[in-house]
Amino acid sequence: MRGTLLEPRQQAKALSSGALRAQWEMSGANMEAPYVQDMIDRGLPPLVGRMPTGMDGAAFMSNLPPEGTYAMNTQVFSENTERNDVPQKTEEYPGFGGTAIDIPLAKVGVLSGVQIAVEATLKTGGAAGTITPTFRWPWGLIKKGAVTANGQTSLIAPSGLDMRARKQRIFRNPRDPITVAPSTDERGDPTLATIERGKELSVFMIYEVPIVHDWYSITGSLFMQSDQTYAALHLEMPSLAELFTLTESATVELKNAKINVTTTTFDVPFANTSNGRVLLVPDLQWLHGFISNDKPYANNGDVEIPLVRVSGELLAVYSYLQNGPGAIIKPATLEAFRMEYGANRIPRNYKPVQHLLQKNADDYNGLIMPEVGYTVLDFEADNPSRDLVFPKGVTELKIVPTVKSSVTINANSVAHFAEEALFAGR
Repeated sequence: MRGTLLEPRQQAKALSSGALRAQWEMSGANMEAPYVQDMIDRGLPPLVGRMPTGMDGAAFMSNLPPEGTYAMNTQVFSENTERNDVPQKTEEYPGFGGTAIDIPLAKVGVLSGVQIAVEATLKTGGAAGTITPTFRWPWGLIKKGAVTANGQTSLIAPSGLDMRARKQRIFRNPRDPITVAPSTDERGDPTLATIERGKELSVFMIYEVPIVHDWYSITGSLFMQSDQTYAALHLEMPSLAELFTLTESATVELKNAKINVTTTTFDVPFANTSNGRVLLVPDLQWLHGFISNDKPYANNGDVEIPLVRVSGELLAVYSYLQNGPGAIIKPATLEAFRMEYGANRIPRNYKPVQHLLQKNADDYNGLIMPEVGYTVLDFEADNPSRDLVFPKGVTELKIVPTVKSSVTINANSVAHFAEEALFAGR
């Protein structure tokens, strides 16, 4: 389950060019490609390390220019490119339960980021009754946001809640002066506080679609300047009942709701090499994935949640237990939480589960969206080289929360989980 993402480049400086060339040949690289000779000249080894058997690439995704037309060097690319934050066409929010929409992403440069801003007025009404948000408000206004690449949605397809949870993980639960919505706290997290009737309340929030793994290296960026690549943003909307519980004659509607998408791309410069003028790109050999799933359950005790055996390096697993349509089981009330594989290997076992919650609180300056009930197994927070998990190399990989026998399990309960990973691209 352990592995090293990259061999330290410093070790290569002591190697001869002949030894380096042998390493590149053994890695399967095209020795005629301009960037290979460039890397050998600079004393850099191929980006391969002690990767376990079973690791596969994202075979469906071609993320490189045609062979022989480019040189790959992140540092030189960074010195010669220009960042572009560009708003796309404004779209009308389809409303509660509205038809999903697809927004094409511009085929220019290297795509590193997509931000989705949702702006609306929440109008409440009715002569009597209460308006109580579910745990999905407000970040469930986008039920799912997927980047479809070449017709495939198995790369980035998280829920709106998952996108928010990732932001809180990466930036350690920062204060949020930008989000505006009733029933949220200073961090922009749900509070489940009831909303008054007869009001018009402003709503504004921004979702970050996680194209890249980190913004310094822009690892995970998509090469869009190619006829072989087509990408679009696919957005699905929730029903009213998924966001609010209404009693008596209470009503909720969205007015003047719109979606503004901004993309972050980087220009692709040219480089002069011994083989002529070629495109200069950053390291595009890795793709960033973030997918979510639901698994129905109806039992107390162990709730087994088989993880998708993604072909890459598992960075983090986010999960919560939904109890019926609009409630969750708080993780602090669980009896235990563990990760296991191979039928009898249990490398992570938290009993009581507060041990895991304490680690989450230490890692992220607090729990991730407490009213949603997220727990996070984070394999890169402490030492990625030591702790990363490679799902293809193990069998029966699963997480297993244990629900106390005193908890009543409601109908239509599901365990929600999201997996964040790095894939070797092709």
